[in-house]
Amino acid sequence: MLCQAMQSNNSAHRQMMPDSSAISSTIDVMVFLLMVSLSTVVLMPVMLSSGYSGAMQDVATYRYDGQLLQSFLDSRVEYFEYIVAPSAFSENITIPDESTMRLDQNNMIFKREHTSRTFGDLIAEGMLFSLRTEANGTYCYLHPFSDVYSEATENILEEHLDRRIGGRYNYRLEATWQPVPGCGPSAQLTVGDFPPEQSFRQGALISVPYSRSVSLTSISSPADDLRFGLAVNSSNKEYELRSMFDECIYLAASSASASIVGVCYPEDSLQKISNGRVNFVAMGASLMGTPADGSVIEKAIATDILINAANFTASMCVNSTNITMLTEANVNLAASKLQERHTSDIYSYISDAMSGEINSTVQAMMQTNDSITLLGLRDKQLHSIYMHMRPPTAEVTLVIW
Repeated sequence: MLCQAMQSNNSAHRQMMPDSSAISSTIDVMVFLLMVSLSTVVLMPVMLSSGYSGAMQDVATYRYDGQLLQSFLDSRVEYFEYIVAPSAFSENITIPDESTMRLDQNNMIFKREHTSRTFGDLIAEGMLFSLRTEANGTYCYLHPFSDVYSEATENILEEHLDRRIGGRYNYRLEATWQPVPGCGPSAQLTVGDFPPEQSFRQGALISVPYSRSVSLTSISSPADDLRFGLAVNSSNKEYELRSMFDECIYLAASSASASIVGVCYPEDSLQKISNGRVNFVAMGASLMGTPADGSVIEKAIATDILINAANFTASMCVNSTNITMLTEANVNLAASKLQERHTSDIYSYISDAMSGEINSTVQAMMQTNDSITLLGLRDKQLHSIYMHMRPPTAEVTLVIW
């Protein structure tokens, strides 16, 4: 029994020794963790000033950028005012002080207001109304009042963005649109400074209230089943097929130019003013409002539009006495010259851009007599021509940094 008791005491003593080591190890671990914590506190400022802080700020900026663009386009314009006047009256037009209780007669005639549209609507109309061409670095607006409208639009966009961003970020807002992609007149609005390489971009697409006279059915008439059948069975098959597609391109160019001219040169309204059949100018009502009555004002505005068209075509003498006379013949002449120029420019561009594609289509048609294959190749090529003429949506880009 005595031996068993001694063995038991020895066992208990041996078991207590590891417990003492465990307490020592626990203290060591706690000291180590304390040192790590102190090191973290000391190094934290360095960590925050490194790329980690920049990355977190970049993520926040990117999210803010996306939300800002969409909310900006959906926001309503509180008040948008601008002056539209023909050159004959522009020197006499002044914007009165806000405290003035009375506006003079000319300001009442030419003052325009928008109070119930979104900034997206304003940008879309700005695209339509500020169409211009570029030659040797010089811009020529299609409509004589476009530069005034564009300047007013850019000012109100900048004012609103300054309020929304408030110095927290630098910004640049860009909007671009072109009725015929890659060719002809284009529109652009730009607000803000040129952005650096390290910046955040968000884009959106908005529809432009543009009359799309180009349709697949209308441009396909020179290649209808009868004409196509005659072409593929002709002794000069390759020439007839090329001529057929060439006519389709010209018809598409003509339709596109008619839509462009309709925006900047309201021929029907000008004809009515020239012969005194109406007492108001109906052009641009959706963009500019309806000008007040008065035959002198009507003819001054109409004459400005006529002279601007003559300047643009460069084929009608502006200094001639006859061109300043608002006659039905001059109105018709300016309209035909405008459409002739736009049609020529668009036709040349599309013909060059699609020459390789049309050549491949014609060569494929020369290699087969299967009617189903031939019709499929024709329809595919006609659709491609139409897509080259189809006006795209306007692109709006917001850049912040």
